[in-house]
Formats: sequence, C-alpha cells, structure tokens
Amino acid sequence: MFDGNELVDTASEAIVSHDQHPEKARILIADDSATIRATLSKAVNDEFVSVGASDGEQAWNLLEEDVSIELVVTDLAMPGLDGFGLIRRMRSSDSSRIRNTPVIVVTGANDTAARERAFIEGANDFIAKTSDHVEFLARVRAHQKLAQTIRELESSRRFLKEQANTDPLTKLANRRNFFTVVSAVLAQMHRQNEHFSVVMLDIDHFKRINDTYGHQAGDFVLVELAQVLSSAIREGDLLARMGGEEFVVASPYTNRLAAIVLSERLRKSVEDKKFVFEGNQIPVTVSLGVASKTNGTDDIDKLIAIADARLYMAKEKGRNRICASDKSRNGRITESVVVCPKVDEALTMIKHGNTFRLLPHLHELAEQLLPLFELINEQDVDQPFDIDEIRKTIEALESLDE
Repeated sequence: MFDGNELVDTASEAIVSHDQHPEKARILIADDSATIRATLSKAVNDEFVSVGASDGEQAWNLLEEDVSIELVVTDLAMPGLDGFGLIRRMRSSDSSRIRNTPVIVVTGANDTAARERAFIEGANDFIAKTSDHVEFLARVRAHQKLAQTIRELESSRRFLKEQANTDPLTKLANRRNFFTVVSAVLAQMHRQNEHFSVVMLDIDHFKRINDTYGHQAGDFVLVELAQVLSSAIREGDLLARMGGEEFVVASPYTNRLAAIVLSERLRKSVEDKKFVFEGNQIPVTVSLGVASKTNGTDDIDKLIAIADARLYMAKEKGRNRICASDKSRNGRITESVVVCPKVDEALTMIKHGNTFRLLPHLHELAEQLLPLFELINEQDVDQPFDIDEIRKTIEALESLDE
C-alpha cells in the first residue's frame, strides 16, 4: 500500500484547517515522500484531519505550534532530522503534551533492527509499508483513542489536584496546600540556618461588609484583596487563604525587620485600593501579625500561632495596623510593636499643633520607630542609636500612662 506504486496527486495533501473539521482529531504524517504522505492521508481522511511534514525538523516545528495534534505517523529514513531523532526529541521534550503523543512508525516488512531501535527511542507501534488501509486506520484509531483517554485522565488528575490545593473563590493556595509546602520550606530554612517569617492578616470588620453590602460584595472583596496581595508580595513568597477573611504570607530568607517592611507594604496596598462593588465604594483595611523563626519556633504551627496572636493584638489596638511582637507581664518590651499608620497621624497632629493629643500614645509611637532605629544600626553607621537607652525611655513613657 505505502510502497509508492500508487500515484496520487500531491495537491490532495494540502493541510486542512482545523476550523473546517473541529470534530475531527488531527494527526501528523512525517515522510519525505509526498506520494506516501498523500496515500497515508487518504487512508484516514474520513475520520481524521492530517497534517503533512517532509522531514523530522518540520514535523517537530508543527508539533510545537499545533497543540491539537494527537498522534504522529513517521517514516524513519528522512533527510535532516530522521524518524529516530524526531521520536527521541519528542520523548525528551519539556512539554508533557509532546512527550506523551503516541507515535506510529512506518517501516519495511522485515526491518526488525529498525523496529527495535525505534521502540527503544519511544515508538508506540509499527505499521509495514505493505499494510492495507484497513489495518493502518485501525492502528490510528486505537492509539488516538488511547491517547485521548490518557489526556482526559491527566486533565482530571490535574483538576482534582488543583481543587485539593486551591481556594475555589480566590484561586490562591488553600490552607492544606500552604501547610504542605511551607513545612518543607521551613525545614530547609532550618538546615541552611536562614531567616523565615510569616505574616497573618485579616480583613477588618468583614462581617460589617457582608451585612451592609451583601455576601456577594464580601466575595468580591475577598477576590480583589487576593489580587492586591498577590501584586504586593515578592517572588518566592507564598500567599494563601486560610479561611474566611484570613490570609497568610510565608516569606523565606526574611528576618523580622524585612517582614515588617513587607507587612506595611501589604497594609498600605489594601488601604490605597478602591473596592467598588455595584457603584458602592467599600472601605477595606487589614490588620496584620508578624512572626519570625527563632530557635524556639522550629515548626510552622508555632509560627502561625504567634502571628495569629499578634494579629489579634493589632485588632485590639484599633485595626489597620501591624503587630510584630509581644510584651511580657512586667511591661518590659521584648521586641517592637508596630502600629501603623500612627506615625503618619502623629506627624499630622504635630503639624496642626495638636501635640497634647499625642501624650497618651508617646510610648506606642516610640515603639513604632524602634525597628527603624535597629535597621539603621544594621547598616554599620558611624553613630548608631543606643537601642537599650531607647527601650528604657519607652518603658518610662509607658509607666507614665499607667
């Protein structure tokens, strides 16, 4: 059948547009003989759309460009890139679509060595050049159907995996996925003795948003917020929705001060965003809690618990702010508590002469500036701030409030 004795008008080999036969599967036929290509094409044209290539290189280019090709039929002896090379390139492709495309090789009836080598390279089946149309079409049908079934199973597997790992509303990683990924990342940070931080954040007065504007508006806010946060985090950070209106960011190679900077960027990005739903501008802010890896926080559950507790401290202090540390019972400040954007407000008050209103909050304002002083000291400045003296001053200011 395929030995070239049957003369066929090569014009009949014209590549048919997939749009003309959207219901037909597409197969690629690679052979340096136009007559063979046309003959093979004629054998399957009632059920398939065939695309022709005169050598392996052209076949490869078509495979990369045309994602609808479901099966390849190829000769082995072709100029340039031969059939062996084409199969080898397909099986080593980075594209799973190309890598898994079935290949039927057209060989001589007694060419056992070529068949064995093609099989080693990754061919799925062989058809002799002397085979008739019925056998060839049957082979093509079988492999195309098998490939289709495999693709559907793979698609279902990916869908189920995505459903299991992705929050359906925001399309962010879900809680389950977050803990799976971050536990491994944190273990790596411990092995490398690197910094690691998490930021928990929660939408302020989210119930009020739902009650005032409706649950559709609440869903809208969650989706928009996810996009805002995704744009504000850095490459390498993992953002996830923990549930409800609560989100979390995991930041490898990030110390506490860097996590504070990241948190302020997230907070400010949300505050500056205009959330407009059905003509209503919805006020949206977030509160954030920061926790960073230390010798005492060797797993993600502990870090999450610390960050979550600090998140609620930020809410208790007035919302739309960051809490990055705790206080001991005796009042001594162990780290710094960042309560943004109070510094901005304080500068405005000073500008308008309302300094008396700042007196009850002086220790909190000083606490906000402490990370900045520490950050400046880390830059090896000639005259570093005396952090201990600043802490004593903060303690004295706090005792005045009491």
